[in-house]
Amino acid sequence: MEAVSLTGITSVQMLLENGLDKMKKDYVSFFIGQELATLTSLDCFISTSVDLQEQVHCVQKLHHVLEIMVSCTVLLQFKHESLFPWTQICINYYRENPPDEKHVFQLPVSSALVKKFYPDSHPEVWKVDISSGHGPKEVKTTWQVSTNPPVEHMMSNNTGLLSDSTVNAGIEEKMYFITVVKCSQVHFR
Repeated sequence: MEAVSLTGITSVQMLLENGLDKMKKDYVSFFIGQELATLTSLDCFISTSVDLQEQVHCVQKLHHVLEIMVSCTVLLQFKHESLFPWTQICINYYRENPPDEKHVFQLPVSSALVKKFYPDSHPEVWKVDISSGHGPKEVKTTWQVSTNPPVEHMMSNNTGLLSDSTVNAGIEEKMYFITVVKCSQVHFR
């Protein structure tokens, strides 16, 4: 066996390679153990055929996916059936893109999953995207409702969309205003 000199950059590079290998194995073990991904879907993140900088980026990507899944599990208490497709969305995004912790993922959430948060939340803005149909016949409609009027003078004449009294049985009188409406099949001018 050939002796390896531990002087200079060699020792640091060996330590980095070992650390990256350990971290990749830990992430893979977590995702596979939780049945959120398969080894095949993670293969591009654990490749050793790329340079060290790219391996570091792959570990960053896996870490970001893990942060998203842990946040959804701990803070929102979502179950496996929701986490699996979200993990796949994140993995597919990072397979093609560089690490970006500021990227906003649009993960599909059914209203039943967040229903438990409705009674205690008092949002300032609600946004709903509704899609129907497929391909060229797909229609996507977006509504955004806000407690802030789109223009100042609307506050004086109470021309809001609806009030909390109709939603929360009179707990608090708060007006809501439609601030965004979009429909993929209709173009407003």
